[in-house]
Order: sequence, then structure tokens, then C-alpha cells
Amino acid sequence: MQRPLVVNDVQRGNITEYNRFISAGIASIVKAELFNPIIFTRYVNSSDSPAKRFLNFEQMKDFGDAGMAPEISEVMGGKTPPLDKAETVDLGENFGAKRFLITKSIYTCFTPEFEELVADLSLDNTGIYFVGAGTESVILKSALDCFERGIEPIVLAQYCGSSRGLGYHEKALEILKQLIGEERVIKDFTPLRQRWERAKK
Repeated sequence: MQRPLVVNDVQRGNITEYNRFISAGIASIVKAELFNPIIFTRYVNSSDSPAKRFLNFEQMKDFGDAGMAPEISEVMGGKTPPLDKAETVDLGENFGAKRFLITKSIYTCFTPEFEELVADLSLDNTGIYFVGAGTESVILKSALDCFERGIEPIVLAQYCGSSRGLGYHEKALEILKQLIGEERVIKDFTPLRQRWERAKK
């Protein structure tokens, strides 16, 4: 059974004291072999990105801050492709899952490359689990885009976080509950994890 996980933008420039706990937590659920496939996304502030054009945003251009957090880099494995590659990169199979990397320059994970991968993997009729950095931006926008495409989004709240603080994170979760349904915002993943781990045996 497919249980797709999208790991959104867990990059050095998106990790602060407010959400630094998410990297190790996400790595632990990847290593537990609970999800398949796993799609990692990374944000790169290209010269034509909306953030650059409209907000004069200057960060997230090089591996210093656009590089993946160490724990995420470990579970991705292998060499990380150059930042200017916007295509889908097949990272091979490990931790019981096919793994992919999508590079993007917008908030949402729903780029043309991502949508093509969703179609290729036949994920249109299954729910997609979301974790990562930017609860109030990346997670919110990606989950809503998923919802509006008729694919059920499930947000694992304890593996999401805002670099701006807990207030932003909590407010985004409340908005998500209203927009995609409270039952799709999972605050405590432990019961699900225990059930899935028992089913593996």
C-alpha cells in the first residue's frame, strides 16, 4: 500500500530555534519505513522567483542556506544535485521507499514536476502526508493545493514548524483545520505510528 510523504523545504535557511526539532523527527519516521514514496522538496530563490521579484528576498540562493538540514540530507542519501536543476531527481530506494527530490522557487510543492510525479506514481487517489518547514506558508499552501486537486491532504503537525515562532505555526494549523478539515490535521502522530509499526510485523 502506498503512503506518500512529502518532506517540505527542511533546509538550513528554514531552520531556526523555533522549529529545529522537526529535522530529527522527520528523519526518524523516514527511517522507521512507514512511508512510500517519499518526496523531498527544496526551495531555491532563483533570479525570477516571486520572492525575489516582489519581496526583494535575497536568501536561499546557495548551499549555505538552501542546503538540506543534516538529518534530512542523511535520509535523502547520495549526492545532492546542483541547485539550478528544477527537474525531478530520483534518489533511489532506501528505508523501504522510493525517494525523489523536487527543486522549486515557489511556496507550494505543486510544481509541474511534482504534478507529473504524482501522476506517474498514481498518487491521485490516495492521501498525501505533509511535514516540513513553513507551516504558515509552504505547508499551508501545499495542503490547500492538494485539497483543491481532489487529493486528501494529511498534515502531521508535530513534524511541521515555523521559523518565525510557535504562534505562526499554531495559527496556520487552526486555519488548516477550517479549510481542509480538523481530522486531517494530526496533532499526535504516535497512535498512527504504533498502529502502522504493528502492521509491519
